[in-house]
Amino acid sequence: MKKRTLINVISIVTFVEVIAALAVLALVFKQNITIPSFIAAAFAIAFGVVYFSLDSINSQSNKEIEQGVDSAYKEVLNHGDVGILTYDENYEITYMSNFFESRNFNHLGEKLLNWLPELQDMLENEANTQTVIINDEKFSVNKIDKKPVLTFKNITNEYDLNKRLNDDALVLGLLSYDNYDELTMSEDDLSYINSNIKVPVIEYFKNFGVTYKTLKNNTLLLIMNEAIFEKIREDRFSILNKVRNLSKEGNTDVTLSMAFAKGSDNYEELDESVSSLLELAQTRGGDQVVVRKVGEDAMFYGGTSEAREKQSKTKVRVTANSIKDLISKSSNIIIAGHKDMDADCVASALIMSNISQSLGKPTYVVCKSGGIEPMIYEVMSKYSKVLEAKHHFIGESDAMDILNDNSLVIMVDHHMASQSNCSNILKQAKRIIILDHHRRKADLDVTPIMLYIEAAASSACEITSELLPYFGKSIEISPEEANIMYLGLIIDTDHFRMRTGSRTFDVAKQLRRYGANPMLCDEMAQEPYNNVVQRSKIINNAKLYKKDIVISSVNEGVFSRTLASQACDVMVKAKGVEAAFVICNTDKDEVVISARSKGRVNVQVIMEQMHGGGHMTAAGLQATGISVAKLEAELLKVLDEYFAGGENESNTAS
Repeated sequence: MKKRTLINVISIVTFVEVIAALAVLALVFKQNITIPSFIAAAFAIAFGVVYFSLDSINSQSNKEIEQGVDSAYKEVLNHGDVGILTYDENYEITYMSNFFESRNFNHLGEKLLNWLPELQDMLENEANTQTVIINDEKFSVNKIDKKPVLTFKNITNEYDLNKRLNDDALVLGLLSYDNYDELTMSEDDLSYINSNIKVPVIEYFKNFGVTYKTLKNNTLLLIMNEAIFEKIREDRFSILNKVRNLSKEGNTDVTLSMAFAKGSDNYEELDESVSSLLELAQTRGGDQVVVRKVGEDAMFYGGTSEAREKQSKTKVRVTANSIKDLISKSSNIIIAGHKDMDADCVASALIMSNISQSLGKPTYVVCKSGGIEPMIYEVMSKYSKVLEAKHHFIGESDAMDILNDNSLVIMVDHHMASQSNCSNILKQAKRIIILDHHRRKADLDVTPIMLYIEAAASSACEITSELLPYFGKSIEISPEEANIMYLGLIIDTDHFRMRTGSRTFDVAKQLRRYGANPMLCDEMAQEPYNNVVQRSKIINNAKLYKKDIVISSVNEGVFSRTLASQACDVMVKAKGVEAAFVICNTDKDEVVISARSKGRVNVQVIMEQMHGGGHMTAAGLQATGISVAKLEAELLKVLDEYFAGGENESNTAS
């Protein structure tokens, strides 16, 4: 550029000198212009020679410079192991640099996506970087912004090194034998479990190269790297199925709970994480695996068995003593239920209200906000004089006025603030207890000081009723309260047909002693004729997803959650139907899914994939800002993924 400027300056100066010389000659020679013309011609010729000579020299110099730069540029690309590829609007390759020729990648004129179809997402979604593997070499492909140009950088060494580091990363695991300490075993039973269950478990992990150590309480510490863990994951933790089948053969109730923590080089962090994950697996009913990479969501595998009923009541007694201590140290008690409280929620709230009042604490039940299902609202209205004489019912705003740092908030029949009828209270409360029977979600949106979730229990009413004997004989349950509690029990168990164990009947017997009238409760559980018509409308919309899976998606009308659940219950009872789903509006802005199963299909896992929850045989979700049709499309996608893993639920993750 500088040389070009110099040539231009010389040209202008020369031209000016020629003009000046001609002017002088014209004055000297007056009328005779022959000599000036001759001299002018000589100057013009000289000027042309000089100008074009200099321009030629400059062009040659520029060419040499460009060749030098091009050579240096190519040398830099070769040294950096970088290639350049261009393509046209049809994704046809128009140029490939020497980088590709040296590797015998000759695809000039071909369709780029025919050669590297994995780049389709990057090209169509305007992503900037993607890694591809070609002939065992790894390349980072970068798209030049808004230009049909791709750069290929060889990252084989970095990729392989990073993979080795990832493969060698520590994975910490814990394994526990569910129900082992709860069982009353003979020597033969103990021998069977030790030889036919524990030995295969040890052999399973030894075959993968896992280092293990037996801890107290029949727990195994499992130590492995990421590469070994991925092999176990690819095997879909098949030891779950094996132990379950062996347990059935030996007529025992032993299953496995496993937890794996990874993604950190902080051993203390992994140790804390894996311990909490094992507790999570057990509170969800056991017979499953929980995996979490630090900083990411937990993944669940298995969970095909309904949670086993615990035989020992030691935990109940310990829990009761802990609750008694926490209530005694509190200034007041606020009892929170879930939105649209049902009979089970109301019943468990009344039980906890009786317990806390027996300890002399001011107690408030939040039920004037968040809604109450019509059936139980009618029953509460019928018994209003008795209930209001014993309990203090308030709304969320009233609860805000009495909340202080020493208040104790007791959540019943739910464990997420987003489900609560007083979520603002839970955001500000310093001390929270959770009493629930639904399978626990991995990440709570509250921080409880005590968590008591029994997935094996039929209902929250069962859990809270079991606490009553440990608070002395001063608690008096009226027949009206006992009817509400019995009502909650029969509705959640579908009249003792679902999720019912011996302890469920113990609670029912206890409620009968308090004065519960089963026949009257059956009458109260009956529904109006209009509900029957509405439920029939839901059922008439049912269609088969598979030969044994039924889905009813209702795009018109608004239905209560109770109706959706009842319609689902009816459909799943049909011969040949293994699972049923109902999708409908419960409000103009809210859509729900109610899911039921006979046991082979784990509807809880399916609903968790869609951010819902529940039990293996009864689950659901609520969603806002979405249409029935769109939620149905999401459900179908989740069902496709669920069944793609096979009938065996341990092959699925949630």
